Amino acid sequence: MKLNGILKESLNVNDNELKDEAKLMDFGEWDSMTHMYFITRLEQEYGVELTGDEIADMHTIADIKRIIVSKGKQP
Repeated sequence: MKLNGILKESLNVNDNELKDEAKLMDFGEWDSMTHMYFITRLEQEYGVELTGDEIADMHTIADIKRIIVSKGKQP
C-alpha cells in the first residue's frame, strides 16, 4: 500500500479527494489519533523514520510526497 492507500485508510476518503494541494486538516476524519496512526503507517510502509520537523511540515499531500522523496522513496 502506498501513499494514496494509506491516506484513504487513515482518512476514509476517495481517490478524487486526494489532490496534492489538499490540506490534511481539512479532512473531516483528521484528529490527533488519526495523525498518529497516519505517521505510524507511513513509517511502516516506507521503512523510514520521520523527524519531528518533517512531521510538523506535513500540511498538504504535496508536502508528504516531498518528504517521502527526500528519504529516497517513491510516494
